[in-house]
Amino acid sequence: MAKDPFPVIPRGGPFRLLKYFIISGFVVIVIVTFLLGTFLYTRSVNTLLKGAQNYARLLAENLNYNIFVGFYAPLKARGVPMDLRKWDQFGALDSLIKDFTYGLKIQRIKVIDDKRKIVYSTQYDLIGQYEPKDSPAEKALRGDDLTVIREEKGPSGQWHSSRLADTYYPLREGAGNYWMLGRIYGVIQITQDVTDQYTTVQRSIMVIILVAVGLMAFLFITLTLIVRRGERILIERGKERKRLEEQLQQSEKLASIGQMVATIAHEIRNPLGIIKSSAEVLVKKSSPDPARIGKLCGIIVEEATRLSNILKDFLDFARPRSPALFPIDVRDVVSRVRNNLDHEIQSRRIRWAEVQTNGDRPVIMGDADLLYQAFLNMAMNAFEAMEEEGAITITTGLSDSMVRVDFSDNGHGIRHENLQKVFTPFFTTNEMGTGLGLSVVHNIITAHGGELSVESEEGRGTVFTIRLPRSGPDTERKEMS
Repeated sequence: MAKDPFPVIPRGGPFRLLKYFIISGFVVIVIVTFLLGTFLYTRSVNTLLKGAQNYARLLAENLNYNIFVGFYAPLKARGVPMDLRKWDQFGALDSLIKDFTYGLKIQRIKVIDDKRKIVYSTQYDLIGQYEPKDSPAEKALRGDDLTVIREEKGPSGQWHSSRLADTYYPLREGAGNYWMLGRIYGVIQITQDVTDQYTTVQRSIMVIILVAVGLMAFLFITLTLIVRRGERILIERGKERKRLEEQLQQSEKLASIGQMVATIAHEIRNPLGIIKSSAEVLVKKSSPDPARIGKLCGIIVEEATRLSNILKDFLDFARPRSPALFPIDVRDVVSRVRNNLDHEIQSRRIRWAEVQTNGDRPVIMGDADLLYQAFLNMAMNAFEAMEEEGAITITTGLSDSMVRVDFSDNGHGIRHENLQKVFTPFFTTNEMGTGLGLSVVHNIITAHGGELSVESEEGRGTVFTIRLPRSGPDTERKEMS
């Protein structure tokens, strides 16, 4: 069976490029086509208008000269006022204009006086009417010529309309060689039929737009096929990557389990060996010495306690407990740790100091037992890092919206290359440790929404910093009540 080149892409998959591409591509094509059509239409109409205006202006300038020289100037020279109601004057002007425009593509010519009255028109029924006040003739009477294109509906039996270009040009008296300085005594309106040119322009625009749409549609289809192919490849690669990640996670889990089993076996073997040898000695004693028996029993108890602590560390790491949140003062937890370690502090001759940086109560929402376990592990970790007569300082205070607790010691410190590994499970530099103490602390602090960081300099000591979200004022008032 042939492979489908365009497989169905699962709905809601991780890659949805095709959907977005289709929508955005369609929008882009519509916008580009609209802008292109608007630009071409405007440009073409402006070109048509410019051509009609240039042609009409040239015609109007020549007609203005002929009217002035052949009609208006002779009347003025004889002192005869211009009155086109007189047949001889009307006939002379009509013959002059028709002779001049014979064979030209001119639909109509009108002459408008300075009072907006139509004094002459090749369409005789317009003579005697007035141009409206907002007519372009007003602008021409002020000395500006202009051309406008308008649509004229055809007879009721025709479905199409005509496009006419009206050019308004001021009629001036001659003033030597400077016609533009002559007095304006009227306006000549030349109407050209530009329907054919306009239709040609529209057809050209339609052809261009259709070609552009065809090219864009071809490009759109091509890119759509490319995107579908690319998306299918991405989905396949995503599935492959997910499968590899699952295999890697499984391998990491198996490696962690193997490492944990090896660590448990190693940590349990030594205490069991000591317990076994001590028990064998006790069994072989035919005349037991009370002092010797007491010493061996103490060794057995010590190693059994060590076994219990090892198993506890593994259980705390493997089955972390979710915190039960209540308002607590972290200073109370620190005091509890201090009281329970009093014997250890005295036997090691350690200097213990508690410092608070400000007067506000460092209250958080937390689990007192879990935080006690975390703080106790931090303190015991500091004890292991110090020689006898060392010093540990626990500083509590507020930092923005967080409660900060610093455990500082003057022990041997941590090497720079090991700083990034101290919270990694099973990492330890202590031969008697499991490497889970700081991992358990990190899990507890993270479960409280806090942060745990470390700064250390080899040979000068270490500072572990705990940041926990501070409880709000309302919670503090409830606790106090």
